[in-house]
Amino acid sequence: MSDKHKPAQPQHGAPSYFQQPSDDGIDLRDLFVALWQGKYWIVGLSILFMLVAAVYAMTQPNVYRAQATISAVVDPYSLSDKESERLVFVNRELEVDLFSQAVTERLSALAGQPVSVKHEVARGDEAISLSAEGTDPEQVYQQVNSVAQFANQAYKAHLSEKLKHSVDVLKLEVRNTSSATISASLNDYIAQQTYKLAMLKHPSTELIQVVTSAIEPTSPIKPKRKLITALGFFLGGMLGVAIVLVRFAFKREDTE
Repeated sequence: MSDKHKPAQPQHGAPSYFQQPSDDGIDLRDLFVALWQGKYWIVGLSILFMLVAAVYAMTQPNVYRAQATISAVVDPYSLSDKESERLVFVNRELEVDLFSQAVTERLSALAGQPVSVKHEVARGDEAISLSAEGTDPEQVYQQVNSVAQFANQAYKAHLSEKLKHSVDVLKLEVRNTSSATISASLNDYIAQQTYKLAMLKHPSTELIQVVTSAIEPTSPIKPKRKLITALGFFLGGMLGVAIVLVRFAFKREDTE
């Protein structure tokens, strides 16, 4: 049989797992060698960024925070009937009234300095949290302590003025009404308001109680110098690794 009539022999290539690896991949050993050769970049940038971060952290002033909590008294007028349920001072309403402009001005006058604190209702409406931050620990303490100390006195004076004005308006309406029923209802309400006004004038009446007193801070809350320095070190290290990898990639392209 001639060669041209011989059946074609199938061409068997080598299995894929016997083939040589492609040069397109990155050899991890070369990568580690490149990182080792660029260790001075990595270490140098880490130290440089750490020093810069440390200098920045050291130049930042210490910030202190003072805190206190206050709460409304449940039954300030010592009422024993169901009227007391309606007269409960809800802390959220108290917060709005206490830090209104009128009461804040009274607080500042009693404290002898402008009062400015952060405030929010905390712990499920059980208390109002007061806080102040600043570079002077004594000043932030005085700010919070002034509110906690004079809040009851300032709020009592504020409510006394409102009740007195309310009583005057009601008395005027009684004089102008011709209905005996309306007049009797107004007189009952005037009696209630007058009783509250008398209770507010009594020194022992408390509308606000201090739950947690302010303490002068001894350690700052920021800056976090150790954290800033550590972040600078890691940021410098990451930048050093990035530079080494970019240089490795360019060298690899040049050799190809």
